Amino acid sequence: MKTKNNSKSVKKISILCFSLTLLISTISCNKNDDNPTCGCNSDIRATIPESANLIGQLVYKRQLDPNDNFYNNKFWITYVEQDCNICVHHMIVCNENFLSSFNDVKELPVGQSISVQFSGHLKETCTKKFDISSISYEHITLTNIERQ
Repeated sequence: MKTKNNSKSVKKISILCFSLTLLISTISCNKNDDNPTCGCNSDIRATIPESANLIGQLVYKRQLDPNDNFYNNKFWITYVEQDCNICVHHMIVCNENFLSSFNDVKELPVGQSISVQFSGHLKETCTKKFDISSISYEHITLTNIERQ
């Protein structure tokens, strides 16, 4: 009789362990991660505060080269670090509705830009462009922007 009861107990424990393992793996596999790892809806990588008083150049990037499919028809801010003229940060603006008073920038001739003081949250781009290490590409969600 003891063998039957022990056998039933071992079987119940085995079923319980299998069920728990299945439940845990199902939950972890179906974890719905609402935050993408890149793009405008991804987590903030860094913040440029207003107190940094950064001045950059605002342009509207159009597709001129048929082979260039890198974030065209978007507003970009380019910032060159003061102590490193080869350290260039290209930031593609996520919240373009923030730029309603800058629509005239779309009409500027190619190669022209306007100076702006800006702040915002930097995020990873999904499409990567490999360049020299002192040049970066990222998204920015603006928190403030002013013409200079």
